[in-house]
Amino acid sequence: MSRSLLAMTFALAAATPVLAGEPSWTGPYIGAHVGGAWGNASTTDDPRDWGNDPKFIGPFDQNPVGVIAGLTAGYNVQLSNIVLGVEGDIGYLGLDSALDTPSSQSGNHQSIVLDSGIYGAVTARAGFLATPSTLVYGKGGFAFYNGDATQSTTADGYVFHGTGTFTGWVAGGGIEQRLTDNLSIKVEYLHFDFGSQAGDQTSISDPPVGHVYGNSTRIDADTVKAGLNYHF
Repeated sequence: MSRSLLAMTFALAAATPVLAGEPSWTGPYIGAHVGGAWGNASTTDDPRDWGNDPKFIGPFDQNPVGVIAGLTAGYNVQLSNIVLGVEGDIGYLGLDSALDTPSSQSGNHQSIVLDSGIYGAVTARAGFLATPSTLVYGKGGFAFYNGDATQSTTADGYVFHGTGTFTGWVAGGGIEQRLTDNLSIKVEYLHFDFGSQAGDQTSISDPPVGHVYGNSTRIDADTVKAGLNYHF
């Protein structure tokens, strides 16, 4: 990953256009981005439901690979060769995955399905100008993801509830290159830690009726994306 970002840095620097004057980085901007995503989703069942048998408890890990795409809006303040700002992202994060796991009931199995969803982030951003038109920056802040993780069984007599919206943090950095006074391109790496959310399976006919079998899923993801911004 570090080699890829380094190569992109040199490529952007080599492509630095000759602008009429030094561009100002102060002001609002909007943009769009697209790239790749890969993650880890780890599901663990409540050990009290399975007699502490690790075969049924987990953790059960999935490693989905997909895409990230969305929109960006932000505001910069330039202080000499330092640029500070805030930025918001919202878009699609593709982390679809599915995994079958053992069941305590003969002839059946458990399924854990992770669905893609909407992600968002609100971050602070700080960087320095390697050249008047090349910004190297880091960013970090709050992130959420509403992709659903659901554990179910092939046995009859259960209803299933997936996880709620995941919330956590994001951190990373990138390089942004001004092409004109109004347009810039960027390459950015981010790591997301979305934390854990609970789900459950409830028995409606299989003894003991009404018992809730709990589970918890933790998700993190890494992304590399390219973006195009318009500066006002």
